[in-house]
Amino acid sequence: MTQPVFHDSWQSSAAWRVRAGLALKGVAHEVRMHEIIGKPHRTPAFMALNPQGTVPVLEIDGLVIPQSLAILEYLDDIRPTSRLLPADPSERVRVRMLAHIIALETHVVTNMDVAKDASGGGDVTDWMHRYVRRGFDAFEAHLDHPATRAFCHGNAPGFADCCLIPQARNAERAGLDLSQWPLLQGIYRRGLDHPAFATTYPDIVAPQGS
Repeated sequence: MTQPVFHDSWQSSAAWRVRAGLALKGVAHEVRMHEIIGKPHRTPAFMALNPQGTVPVLEIDGLVIPQSLAILEYLDDIRPTSRLLPADPSERVRVRMLAHIIALETHVVTNMDVAKDASGGGDVTDWMHRYVRRGFDAFEAHLDHPATRAFCHGNAPGFADCCLIPQARNAERAGLDLSQWPLLQGIYRRGLDHPAFATTYPDIVAPQGS
């Protein structure tokens, strides 16, 4: 069987979601690491693979899958052990909702390209802080729920944690104090200690000298 090929970048928080998911699932794979600052990875070969020109991309089972959430859901479908999404529909929709707050409402508008465009090429800090706060305020409120334990849903990291932990690191790097969201901060700190995130941390996977 051909081993999956993961097109990764240490500079992409969306790629870190998938790195962590692959680790949680124990999926062996080949890594092709890309430099994305300045878009040098957008070679003709890469654009043929993914016309959107973004990472992550996973080549698996004869498929080419861009988009981190689609990749994570596919991994859950083909490897139902160590689930990222709960089996129960009412629990699964809660986890998806949490993941979407981060991936579809927060990350998408605080992506550096978007932030630079919105700020007219100037200082992006106010824009980043405004929209991260908006997303994290909502996320923190939803964490006030009986299903929140050590992680977003239960005592093991899953789909929502794969989205939250990279975004929380982005927020810290942007100068936000996470203590204003104590439930979120606790999950983030525990996540950084978990092997699936500790071994896939951007500084760990970055090529030497980067």
